[in-house]
Amino acid sequence: MELINSRVFLLVLLVLLISISSGQVSSRPTPQADAAVEKICAKTANSALCSSTVLPNLRVNADPTTVLQIEMKACLDLTKEALGQLKKTASNPSTSPADVSSIEVCQEVYESAVDDINGASEAIAARDVGTLQTRLSGVITYFGTCDDAVAESPGFKLPLKEEDVVTLHKLASNCMAISTLLK
Repeated sequence: MELINSRVFLLVLLVLLISISSGQVSSRPTPQADAAVEKICAKTANSALCSSTVLPNLRVNADPTTVLQIEMKACLDLTKEALGQLKKTASNPSTSPADVSSIEVCQEVYESAVDDINGASEAIAARDVGTLQTRLSGVITYFGTCDDAVAESPGFKLPLKEEDVVTLHKLASNCMAISTLLK
């Protein structure tokens, strides 16, 4: 019986060691990382959103580049989600031609935003802050262009949750603010 208990103990210990070495036991940032994220996010106009986006996804030390990459991924993911909804609504036969026209403007600029976020990621890898900021500025402009298309279409309501549209603007703004911390 003791031999079985020893083997079970060793097996549990082995699984625990493997989990620790692969980082699966705890992916929670350290208090120092929390403080670093808070300091970086404090430079944005939407610091609470920044922190709530970054902290659950932080797997390494917090520095402006890492925080920016996480914030950009959140922006990219939400943009792609919105783009999917735009495409779905535009292809729905019950959507009026006038609404399809407005949706297509937003669809086109959201596709451009995806391209610019991807281009911004490449600029980070190349350590090209100028291109990074140009790309992020483009993302902000694209979201504004969609807003303008909606405003110029009386009676048209964008087929996205208002909260998601606001969050996209905030994420893009946060990305731009964080990019100013890069050297």
